[in-house]
Amino acid sequence: MEACKAYNLLLSSSYDEFLKLQDFLEVMSEREGFSEEFFQELSFVVKEAFVNAVKHGNAGNKAAVVGLGFESLREPDARTLFIEVADAGSGFAVHEIHDPTSSGLLMEPSGRGVFLMRAFAEIIGQENFENGWKLRLKMRPY
Repeated sequence: MEACKAYNLLLSSSYDEFLKLQDFLEVMSEREGFSEEFFQELSFVVKEAFVNAVKHGNAGNKAAVVGLGFESLREPDARTLFIEVADAGSGFAVHEIHDPTSSGLLMEPSGRGVFLMRAFAEIIGQENFENGWKLRLKMRPY
């Protein structure tokens, strides 16, 4: 039997929203019974995705918003957390970001956040919708 819970949060496109985001993630993690280690990974991934939505997607427009959606799926033998982060701007092509550890890119300042996100989460899609871009991620809670 599958059990699915959904959580949603809408934030202003501002780094000042980090405390609200952190509090939201703490409450969700507690309700879901995520381990402290997984919570740390989740916090990193979601905060990095939020920063990218503010900086690149919304181009720093504080009047824009960032929407975050979470679906926690619990099956008898596995748990999955699906995450969507939506900006209200032009987005950026996450799959075009090069591996910053590749030869010739070691001194480049960009791409490290997405590289580290991929260490903890699977990027399962990115799509344009009428008001912006959505980044879809998948994680396996423990």
